[in-house]
Amino acid sequence: MPLEIRHIEILVSNLHRSVEFYTELFSLVGWEQVDATGFKYGDTKIYLKESVFTKRNSENEQRNMLGSRHMCFNASDLKMVEAVGKFLNKYGTKIIRGPLEVKDDWHPKGGYHTVDFYDPDVYILEVAYKETKQ
Repeated sequence: MPLEIRHIEILVSNLHRSVEFYTELFSLVGWEQVDATGFKYGDTKIYLKESVFTKRNSENEQRNMLGSRHMCFNASDLKMVEAVGKFLNKYGTKIIRGPLEVKDDWHPKGGYHTVDFYDPDVYILEVAYKETKQ
C-alpha cells in the first residue's frame, strides 16, 4: 500500500467561522463534509479544531514561520480555480495572487493556473490546475 496522508488537523481561532469558510471552499473543489468539523476527499480527511490560543500571526510572520508553509488543493480544471477566486472575492478573503496563469522557473512553459490566499486564521492555501499537453 502506498504511503498516503490519512488526515490533517488544522487549529483555528474561531471554529464556527472556519467551518463556514471551509464548507463553501471545499464544496467548490470536490471535498465533502463528513461531520460538523471534518471534510474528506478520497481517503484523506481534514479536521478543524478550535485552538486554546487565539493570537493570530501577521501575514509576514505566517509566511516565514516553522512548519507547513501552505497547502495546495488540486483543481480538476481551470473553471474550478476561477470559481474559487469568485468565492474568495465574495467572502472578502485576502488573495495573495491570482487567479492567474503562472510562468516561472518551476513552470517555464506556463499552463499552471493558481489562486493563493489566506484562510480566516492566516493559513496560506492554494487551489491550482496544471494543464496537460495532449
